[in-house]
Amino acid sequence: MMRSFYLVLLMSIALCTCLKVLAKETLADLKLVDKALTACITAQAKQYDWQVVDDIHTLKCHGMKITSIGGLQKLTQLTSLSLYNNKLKSIDLRDFSQLEHINIANNKLHSIYLTNLAHLQTLYLFKNKLTTIDFTGLSQLSKIRITNNQLSSLDISPLTSLEKAYFFDNKLEELIVAGIPSLKFIELRQNPMPDEVYDRYDALEGITVIHDGNADDWK
Repeated sequence: MMRSFYLVLLMSIALCTCLKVLAKETLADLKLVDKALTACITAQAKQYDWQVVDDIHTLKCHGMKITSIGGLQKLTQLTSLSLYNNKLKSIDLRDFSQLEHINIANNKLHSIYLTNLAHLQTLYLFKNKLTTIDFTGLSQLSKIRITNNQLSSLDISPLTSLEKAYFFDNKLEELIVAGIPSLKFIELRQNPMPDEVYDRYDALEGITVIHDGNADDWK
């Protein structure tokens, strides 16, 4: 009698598990706009044995000429997204609330939307065409590298956990850095900042600011 009870219990657990899996969206439910992105996910699904959409936590698609991430928003468990060396011109990542790492360097980005990504820690956007970025709500971001862009104005004061920032080769004339207690390093070479701005940065205690006015620091 007891044996039958345990058998029924085990069958019930197995049935519940199957129903939960069936309730989740499979990779077949993932309808993407870009064929190259689809090919990338398909290949990695075979490599890592992804069965359902929630299995995908890390996605790396480099050098595949991807132009759109349309449809990727179903990957709600994504923590790391790396789309280095593609053809993206604009990207909206605000639906990816679990992201901790973003690398969309060496694309053609004119705009990016990533406000309120509360878990984001690292952000790499070098070699794009960005003119400004809204950092609102990125309270855990500790490292950013946005060199070789067209940044003309930037307020990084919302980045209260920022430790290192790289803005080499942009068009910055001003950078607002107030209220960032963890900030230790900023790289600002090859930006058209006036001398008085450099002098103000040099006066900041506890922060190393590398710019064209203190070349001895970066020889």
